[in-house]
Amino acid sequence: MKAILKIFLIPAVAAMLPAGCELERYPYNEISADGLDATNIENITLGNYAKLKEEYYYKTLYQFGEYGGDNITLSGTTSDNLYYHYSFRRLPDNHYTARVWQFTYQTVVNINSVIENVKEGESVEKDQLLGENYFLRGFLYFQLCNIFGRPYSQDAANNPGIPLKLTSKIDDFPLRATVEKVYEQVVKDMEKGAALMESKKINIFASKEVAQAFLSRVYLYMENWEKAIEYADLVISSGRYTLLEGSAYQHYTNPVPEDNTETIFAIRMVKDVDFKKYHMDEYSVGALYAVIDNQGWGEMYPSQTYLDLLDEHKFDLRHAFIVNDTENGELRLSYVVDSADTYINVTSKLRLSGNEYTIIENPLLYKNTVVQQEPMGGRYYVERKDIDKRYYVRIENIALRNGFPKRYIYKVSLQEGQSHLYSPVLMRLAEVYLNRAEAYAELGNEGKALADLNVIRSRAGIPPLNSADLTPTRTLNDRVSDERRLELAWEGFRKYDVFRKKKVLDRRYPGTHLSGSPVHPTVSYDSPIIVEFIPQSEMDAYPIPLTQNP
Repeated sequence: MKAILKIFLIPAVAAMLPAGCELERYPYNEISADGLDATNIENITLGNYAKLKEEYYYKTLYQFGEYGGDNITLSGTTSDNLYYHYSFRRLPDNHYTARVWQFTYQTVVNINSVIENVKEGESVEKDQLLGENYFLRGFLYFQLCNIFGRPYSQDAANNPGIPLKLTSKIDDFPLRATVEKVYEQVVKDMEKGAALMESKKINIFASKEVAQAFLSRVYLYMENWEKAIEYADLVISSGRYTLLEGSAYQHYTNPVPEDNTETIFAIRMVKDVDFKKYHMDEYSVGALYAVIDNQGWGEMYPSQTYLDLLDEHKFDLRHAFIVNDTENGELRLSYVVDSADTYINVTSKLRLSGNEYTIIENPLLYKNTVVQQEPMGGRYYVERKDIDKRYYVRIENIALRNGFPKRYIYKVSLQEGQSHLYSPVLMRLAEVYLNRAEAYAELGNEGKALADLNVIRSRAGIPPLNSADLTPTRTLNDRVSDERRLELAWEGFRKYDVFRKKKVLDRRYPGTHLSGSPVHPTVSYDSPIIVEFIPQSEMDAYPIPLTQNP
């Protein structure tokens, strides 16, 4: 019997191509394996890439990794289910978790159909496309396992991961594999993909170096430090990517991905076309972070602890990713008061007279209404009458929302100047350097770890570290973690970086995660709430029982 390639869902793919490329588009229902050639395999593969663009798919992946971290604070409540990712109040019927589960397995079935029907070694072109599909499957399973399974570092051999569907058969319903088995499959797919891909495709498609960069991340999460270094070395030494510098770095997402020398792999969004199709003025990642050209919600801001870390060096170029909303703003000081596990944003209006800032709002709270400054142009601070404590303050022209200073995050907006257009960056060279730095640190190779850290710090315009900067309270591993936090903020890493390192997530700073019930100002790495429930709708529809997460 002739093999039939069944494509369950192929979205239109022309919109993801860069300008100047043309693609003949037509629907696929069934394709004879005998009729497969490089052209229609490419069309099917483009459909698999296009699936990553589906509304809510990438956004949901992003929400799990970033909203469950400590880089952001929400300035109000929302009826959107994203609030449950942010507050660690899981829902068994959250439509975001259901969509990411459904989209993953729909795409995996398409990928498996290609893998089953394309013979390896027939041509360089077919091998390249086959390798891209292996990469995509490994990528999808890695993401899904991080959402619904515990970190690899937490008893991967026994903790349940996700079902590994490796065929396109309709009656194939695997049980949940362990986290260890899922990662083994991810590594197998990635290494297979890297071996097959020889074309130097632009960075909106997979290539050998894309798979190698991803393997550096996967092995890092597996705590296989030698392998993480090996694959990071391959990417860095390939010469295909260079770090952006200066102003270009501060406007990282403004150019299209293929014009960005640091981006290794991105999901390509097209100006006007995708902006309209996916309602990016309201529903893109950046729309929650900022109001630009009167578009977006602008309700989620950098957390106080992130700002404290960033402000260690006032000339850090990464300050440029945060832009104050000054419309109807006023000159204010701001700081955080903590009392009995309550964290409150305090702001007071100021008047500038010469070089002195005088408090004109609630002045009776303070021992001195003139804002004090440490010697030699150091930090500003105030001292309150009711609390015997010095508070270091930010002084800025800024508007408020519900008492929260409106500090907009621009890092994931403004591609080609269009408000919240953003081609999600899934891998970039800075991450690879930091992967290698962490692996060197874990192996005790201080010199090489510091060298990689200093590549990133120097690019950010801050002083390099040396051995004298390492202390028992701020070790080399702490420094690596801090640099990952600063560099990869708002890119979907933070939650995973905290919990895979078996640390406690500390969110003792103002935000609506401290409102309502239950409240989680801190979250331990071994807590059940760090893992999402499998969508109840999927549990009910599965013909064999699946074990639910506790």
